[in-house]
Amino acid sequence: MRKLLTIILFVPILMYAQFTESHSPQLRTLQAMVNGDPNNPPIITLGSDDEIIFSFDELSHTYRRYTYRITHCNSDWQPSDLHEIDYISGFNDRTIEYWENSSGTTQLYTHYEFYIPNEDVSLKVSGNYMVEVFDDENDNAPVAIYRFAVVDRRLSLSADVSGNTDIDFNKTHQQLNFKIAYSSYNVQTPANDIKPVVYQNRRFDNRVSGLKPTYITGSTLEYVHNKALIFDAGNEYRRFELTDPYSPGMNVERVTYFEPYFHADLYVDEPQKNYLHDNDQNGRFYINTLQGYDATLEADYALVHFTFDAPYRSGGNYYILGDLCGNRFVDSNILQYDNSKGAYSSVQLLKYGLYNYQYVWVPENSSVATTAGGEGNFYNTENEYLILVYHREFGARYDSLVGVLQLNYDIEQN
Repeated sequence: MRKLLTIILFVPILMYAQFTESHSPQLRTLQAMVNGDPNNPPIITLGSDDEIIFSFDELSHTYRRYTYRITHCNSDWQPSDLHEIDYISGFNDRTIEYWENSSGTTQLYTHYEFYIPNEDVSLKVSGNYMVEVFDDENDNAPVAIYRFAVVDRRLSLSADVSGNTDIDFNKTHQQLNFKIAYSSYNVQTPANDIKPVVYQNRRFDNRVSGLKPTYITGSTLEYVHNKALIFDAGNEYRRFELTDPYSPGMNVERVTYFEPYFHADLYVDEPQKNYLHDNDQNGRFYINTLQGYDATLEADYALVHFTFDAPYRSGGNYYILGDLCGNRFVDSNILQYDNSKGAYSSVQLLKYGLYNYQYVWVPENSSVATTAGGEGNFYNTENEYLILVYHREFGARYDSLVGVLQLNYDIEQN
């Protein structure tokens, strides 16, 4: 029997938007996949053949009627002033009609999927969108939330990332510089009307908005030497592979079964002292299993035990960061200090697959995580940067998304 002696810190939950959010312990493995590729950001092109598939597992074999509701949002992910008729062709508040029970798994679950656009609904304008999923038995609050964007490309973007920043030279940070060219697009007051937003590894906590151009040259906005675009470089994500209960994969020490769950113990992690090159996936996860042909329905679940061998630290909390937990700083993702081990521990119920994760520190009264003290910060870390450019036309009631660029910083290519 497993016993944990923990020091529990009661802290306010840090709540803000993420691309996927489960608000029910029964809903797991939320994914939003564009054109079948998990590496694509949750962005589709207006008027194209792109489709985004939303999916989740509900931990039972009992069918539940779920509905989804689409809301148009501004660049800050708050609802815009548009009415449904302005941004939707078809009908809102639709039932999720595709569902199927898991097969041959110890953890029973029902897999639900829906996609947008579909025969009932398509989207008329660009911008940010929120999809809320409701349980028919209690529709007062959503049980899951997805966020995605629709782009109508009207301008061009170019960017570069460097370890040579305005505050240090090839040490602990990376600096992003980018340009927006709008020569073929009518913008009345570009410095005010164009709103770029930048994400690092699709995290919301350290995203950057409210930027003003450093220079305006002809019909080009230049965002260079801007200290707001200096990011902690972090380190490569840690990885583990859990695809077979009878043969531990990468970074898995052992897999055991204690009714009713499989338990996967990861090897003990320690704070990173140095940069370690690794071909990570910047926080993503991929569902997979060797015990079947269809991982969507045949991949089992296991309680994954994380151990972070770091000394006790006051003044905040360590969290697990990555898509595996929605990149959310909530109680279920806090690492608790275990006196019996002299280390931090966390247990996460996860579907079999390949996972990226990090340990980050969030100081008290802060909503921004830091990798210092856990993963460290090293300028040569490969990171993903996503730039979304919005435009609020004169008299418009919403922010349209008119440009997107995703780039990866790779020291070997810079």
